[in-house]
This record gives sequence, structure tokens and C-alpha cells, in this order.
Amino acid sequence: MEASLARLPEIEAKHEAVEQRPGQDLRKKMRDIHDEVPPDYYDRSMAENPFQRFWHSRRISAITNLLKGEDAKMLDIGCGGGTLLDRISEKGRLKWSAGVDASLGAIKYANEAHRGPKFLCADFYELPFEDSSFGFISAIEVLEHLHEPREALIELNRCLEDRGKILVLVPNEQSLLFRVIWHFWTKGKGKVWKEAHVQKFTEESLEELLNSAGFTVTKKKKFIFGMLVAMKGKKVAEISPISKAFFTRKAKRA
Repeated sequence: MEASLARLPEIEAKHEAVEQRPGQDLRKKMRDIHDEVPPDYYDRSMAENPFQRFWHSRRISAITNLLKGEDAKMLDIGCGGGTLLDRISEKGRLKWSAGVDASLGAIKYANEAHRGPKFLCADFYELPFEDSSFGFISAIEVLEHLHEPREALIELNRCLEDRGKILVLVPNEQSLLFRVIWHFWTKGKGKVWKEAHVQKFTEESLEELLNSAGFTVTKKKKFIFGMLVAMKGKKVAEISPISKAFFTRKAKRA
């Protein structure tokens, strides 16, 4: 990670270049959508909006409880402006944490506003870290925004130590309450998120996805009236280049 931070200008220059590879147009579109979200979105919404304060406070508490006893180096993907990772790191007393996000603006804000974790701009599908760099990786409400979530999870598998752990959290599409609230939220104050969800997960489909990327689920938790589902797992298998290509083709056919 330290070497990656030293190479920040090089990494950011690569990030700005639009590479011609399968799925790049979709990835660029999603990055453009997320760039519309102000980097200080969570800081402001938690300070000004009671509903947002309740929602994110419950998320932070639930995630912190799932992190109890963990002392490994932790990487969080999709950290945005860094608000949630900063609060989770402080409340969970994490010894070392870092966040990556595809939005350069969000990362610049995170480095200015939050002094606890380290922050780096990076592509989730091609993380600038060596194999087995981390003992713990989290993806908090990220997978539903990715057109190729399995490919991203396989990249996280690469970056995890043997038996390393992963924590993912997604909206629970089996929850009628979530679907109703999301429908009205994206028509009003949350309209910036209207086209941001491109995956719809259930508890079963999320576990299947994690299994296919080389993880086994060790703990499940639903919270906020069942609207969110979190899964904690551990790496049990390396994903070879052949397997990665197979699962990527399978995902595109689905």
C-alpha cells in the first residue's frame, strides 16, 4: 500500500485514460454517475438529514460489530469520500485501514477531510496491490453498483492473504420495504442515485456469488428491518486465470 501511495500520480494518470477493453464503456458510465455524487455527500447528509443519520448510524454499528476481534490490515473498496470508513475505523479501533474508490474527486476529498485511513484512487477490477496484500477486505454497498461484481470479487480474492476475510453488504431485494423506500427516495432527495443500482441481490444470490469467487460465508446478518444484508466470509480458494475467464463469461451470459 505504501508503494502504491508513492505511485499515486502514475496510478491516477492511468485511471484517467479510457482503456479499450470489454465492459469499459459500462464502467465509465457508472463512474460518471457516481461522479455526480458530491464527495461530502455522507458528511452533509448525516449532519442534516435525520433519516440518513439513522440509516448510516445503523450501518456503522452493524459493520463495527462484524469487525470485532479483527486486527488485520483492512482494505475498503468503494469508499467514496471516506466518511463511513473513517467512522468505522475509529469506532472499531482498527489498527490500519485504507480505502479505494474509482472517483478521483472523492479520493481527494477523503484525503483532505479524514486523517485516519489512507485513501487511493483505483479501478476495482485492477487494484494496484500485490497478491496477498491484505488480511481483510470490505465492500459496503458496492457490488450492486458494478456490472461485473464477480470479476471484482475475484480481484479481491487475489489481494487477500490465504484464509483472509471479506465483508460485503448489499441492499436486500427480497425486502418489499427496501424496494418501496428506494423507489420514492430516488424520485426525491436521493435522485442522484436513480440509475446507480445495476444489480439486485437476494441473500441466496449473494452467497452464490461469493462462493463462485473463492469464498465461503461464515456469518450472515440482516438489519434495518431486513433492508440490508451483510455477509462475512473467508478465502478458501485461489481463482486461476482459466477459472476467472470462465466465471466472467458465465456472468456475461446471465
